Amino acid sequence: MKKAITPQKRDKSLVPLSREHHFGLLFCWKLRQGLKNGTDLSLMRAYVRYFWDTILKAHCDEEEWVLKRLLKADDTVRGRLEEEHRLLHSLVELIEDGSPMNKDLFKVLEQDLTDHIRWEERELFPYLQSVAHSDDLELVGELLSHKHDPRMDNFTPEFWTKKAQAE
Repeated sequence: MKKAITPQKRDKSLVPLSREHHFGLLFCWKLRQGLKNGTDLSLMRAYVRYFWDTILKAHCDEEEWVLKRLLKADDTVRGRLEEEHRLLHSLVELIEDGSPMNKDLFKVLEQDLTDHIRWEERELFPYLQSVAHSDDLELVGELLSHKHDPRMDNFTPEFWTKKAQAE
């Protein structure tokens, strides 16, 4: 019998980042649907670039900004986050360049981003909450709330829907 995963209590300072993970997971779902629907890869490439430019890059930058304030430079968790962000950006660039392996790269990006978000939610954020001083977390939360604009995914056409495929 599979053990149910209990939702973890998120420190309010990390909630803006945690909420954005929903957008990341939805982005991954849209990529899966697009591949399943046989969407033209140039349209999906445009969506990947759009999502990187409007949501994902700023999100990654904010996470790194938070970790620089809460963890020492030699913390392996901080290093892992930065390395995974670099790898995600490299995948976006490979997709944008139109590599002949493009379809597989979409799958790799989708899986790597899903795994990365799950790691952040299940391991990174609980780790931050356990090692960072509560005053530091509170300050990060205040700073994030001032510089954190709600992001929207308004890409069209909605290739992930069956209807968009018929147009």
